[in-house]
Amino acid sequence: MFLKSLVLRGFKTFADKTALEFEDTSGITAIVGPNGCGKSNVVDAFRFVLGEGNFRELRVNTLPEVIFAGTTARKPLSLAEVILTFDNSTRRLPIEYAEVMVRRRTFRDGQSEFSINNQACRLKDIRDLFLDTGLSTESMSIIGQGRVDAVLSSQPEERRVIFEEVAGILKYKNRKLEVERKLILTEQNLLRITDLKVEIGEQVINLEAQAKKAREYQELSTRLQGLEKAIFKKQLLSLLEKRTEVEARIVSLKAKESESEERRRKQQEEKLSLFNSLKEAEREVEEAQRALEELNEKIESERSGALIERERALFEERNKLRDLAEEERFLSFEIKKIADELSSLKVKKEGLEKKIGEWSEASAEECGELKETVQLINKLLKQLNSLSQLLYAKNSIVLPSQAEDHILGVLKEETQRLAGEEKSLSESEKLKVEGLEEIGVKLEELKAALGQKEAAPVIEEAESLKPLLAQKAEIQEKIHQLKIVREAGQKRLEELEQAPQEEKGDTEQLFREQVVEARLQSDLDQIKDRVESEYNLTVDELLILELEDLSILKGKKEVEELRGRLRALEPVNLLAIEEFDRVKERYNFIEEQHNDLNSARENLKTLIAELDLKAREDFISTIAKVSQNFSETFAALFEGGEAKIELEEGKDPLVAGIEILVCPSKRKWLNLSLMSGGERALTAIAILFACLKTQPTPLCLLDEVDAPLDDANVVRFASFLSQYKKHTQIIVITHNKRTMEVADTIYGITMEEPGISKLISMKMEKV
Repeated sequence: MFLKSLVLRGFKTFADKTALEFEDTSGITAIVGPNGCGKSNVVDAFRFVLGEGNFRELRVNTLPEVIFAGTTARKPLSLAEVILTFDNSTRRLPIEYAEVMVRRRTFRDGQSEFSINNQACRLKDIRDLFLDTGLSTESMSIIGQGRVDAVLSSQPEERRVIFEEVAGILKYKNRKLEVERKLILTEQNLLRITDLKVEIGEQVINLEAQAKKAREYQELSTRLQGLEKAIFKKQLLSLLEKRTEVEARIVSLKAKESESEERRRKQQEEKLSLFNSLKEAEREVEEAQRALEELNEKIESERSGALIERERALFEERNKLRDLAEEERFLSFEIKKIADELSSLKVKKEGLEKKIGEWSEASAEECGELKETVQLINKLLKQLNSLSQLLYAKNSIVLPSQAEDHILGVLKEETQRLAGEEKSLSESEKLKVEGLEEIGVKLEELKAALGQKEAAPVIEEAESLKPLLAQKAEIQEKIHQLKIVREAGQKRLEELEQAPQEEKGDTEQLFREQVVEARLQSDLDQIKDRVESEYNLTVDELLILELEDLSILKGKKEVEELRGRLRALEPVNLLAIEEFDRVKERYNFIEEQHNDLNSARENLKTLIAELDLKAREDFISTIAKVSQNFSETFAALFEGGEAKIELEEGKDPLVAGIEILVCPSKRKWLNLSLMSGGERALTAIAILFACLKTQPTPLCLLDEVDAPLDDANVVRFASFLSQYKKHTQIIVITHNKRTMEVADTIYGITMEEPGISKLISMKMEKV
């Protein structure tokens, strides 16, 4: 393992990318240059990339100060980057790469990025990578300016770090620290686990009784569910069988119903046609009624024009009729009076006839009476004649003049023959009676004539309205015919409304079967809903289950018993079983954890003891070797001087301080603080070479450790460098020419541009 290259970019004065290339044959590399050119920044770069956390060791106050701050001619940069590349063909580094590149970047905000072979990592990963290789910020492999005095002036306890790195027990210490942290965490966890164990143990006791009760409840519930499922299954099978039978009957009835439906459809079409016909007839009747009403209005309108005239004429005719009636009554009275007088005359006639027989013997007196009688008859005849003339004037009826002449002739003849002719008198009397009868007939004819005159305006009116009345009669006849059609249609509708009793019976039977089917379906749905809600099963899943075959009555009885037992157990915490199992499992887990923690604690204590034993043995052995090598190196550098390294007495070697005792040639044992600067530097160099001899490191970086030495000591120092370069790659920053003489490669650092370091390299063998 050796360093192949060091690349700096933006780190302190190295503004530009600067690469220092190293070869395995180079041995010693010297970095030279004037003061202030930035040589020591190379050492700081090593510490920076290896994860130095102490800013003072990097000679800055804050981490961003390592970034190039700029000059009057250059702007500051935003990041600083350092890359170390190692050849790891010997696998000295614990990583499966032949070449390992370690990089660190830092930014102005103070954040840093670490990577190994371009894979992001943690600072801890880089420190672990170089652990026990001798390359660390605390080891003697990197000695910067002031580091010599720091090593010698530090307290004995602080010097342990240097020798622990050499002894290789840092990994034990780091591992022990991790183990101790784990032990502390284990102790804390053990306390918590113990508390949890007690608490959960109480829960286990409480939940165990509840879980036992809940398990019994679950067993009963499981039995109950099994019985209910079996009952439901049997009910389902029964209901399905019944429904199949009902469906078969419904199919048969529906076939009949379809036939009936076809008939009903045709009847419905016929009913619809009849209904439309009736509606049309009704409409025509309404139209005829409206036409009749309009015609009646027209007739009334026709009548209204002559109504007043007819009423007036009728009124006059009726007045005439009343006058004629009065005259008739008067004439009847006169006729009656004449009849009475004729009757009296007849009597007298009879008497006259009697007297006529005695005519010849009559006296002059009797002749006078006869004469008076004849005169009276003539007077009556005159009155009758005047009455007949009056009737003729009023009624335009001409009485036969022959009757009057006949009567007068008869009367005259009777008068002339009264005295002597009985036969003539009787005939005259008969003629009078016949004349009176003819007068009665004429009176009847007069009444008829009067009636005809009264009816004459009505007849005339009927003649004028004859076309309208004929139209009215036609409309009335049409209405009559339409009503006959409507009555016939309504009768047919009533016949169609009355379904045959057989079809009605089939429909009722179908309805009853559908009701039964609906009831069966309702029962099936109820069972389906209960099975789905209570058992989360479908009907098909329930039917394929292998369940107990039992009677429904016996099963229901057992179900009731189980329900009673379940009610007796309530209330039940069914979650107690799961909770008990969970808590019990957790209790067992905690108990296992408790046991594991106890075991781990003992194992950690054992491991710590083993680590302490191993570290103690290695450290004591290493200190002995380092002390031996330090004595030899010190004697060589100080020409006969003595030196030794011891652990503080009375303390555990793992914590004991390191005492460095020196005795320069021909002098007594001195305290390190009493030595000169050159002696102190040479003593530190002796310790360095003793460590390199005890545990060679792949790389050693020295920053002007030869500055306090005189020429003779520099020669001895350079001689030792030449001896150790075979096993260790040495990089030395120096101003001394003697040291430069032993270098295989020299890098020059200069500042051509103020504030910016520039690298110049030269291989001495080529010179």
